[in-house]
Amino acid sequence: MKCSRCSKEAVVTQPYSGLYLCELHAAADIAAKAKKEIRHQGGLPSGARLFVEEDKTFRSFALRIFLADMLAARTDLLFVKDPKDANVILEPATLDDTALYVLESVCAGTQDRLLSPKKGRIAPFSVIPAEEVFWYAKRHGYRGPGPETRGDVAEFLNRFTTDHPGTRYALKNLRDALKKEEK
Repeated sequence: MKCSRCSKEAVVTQPYSGLYLCELHAAADIAAKAKKEIRHQGGLPSGARLFVEEDKTFRSFALRIFLADMLAARTDLLFVKDPKDANVILEPATLDDTALYVLESVCAGTQDRLLSPKKGRIAPFSVIPAEEVFWYAKRHGYRGPGPETRGDVAEFLNRFTTDHPGTRYALKNLRDALKKEEK
């Protein structure tokens, strides 16, 4: 399949958008979405003390690569080693993680967790499917395992998303709307 934006061979398929993207356009799409989400979640103000959470998976690997590229020219930010010293914590969560968290919260009757905002926490990849984040990590040299499906709710979400590709986005948008109402 050819890229939807140029004539090169597509390496990423986005069923939720109908796009096929080559390596260049897929990487640019991921970076643009992550940057937009950072702005949406409050941004990285000058003088911010940043802590990057580590989960030792492709998510963290990809997040570090993305941040190194995005923040290379910024000298007004400080990375700290202890989350207690940070005023912005960057989480490696993907869209799949975010959607699963919302659905599990509703299924378990703990939806109040969705309303308590975690101030100063930003998940740049929370708008990007895990498979695309995994592709991005592999593109930059990651050699570990990919996304895993664990648990009944995760299996249900994966099956449902096959027929309804926008489901994960709908769940994330629901969480964002609830947080907005809470403010």
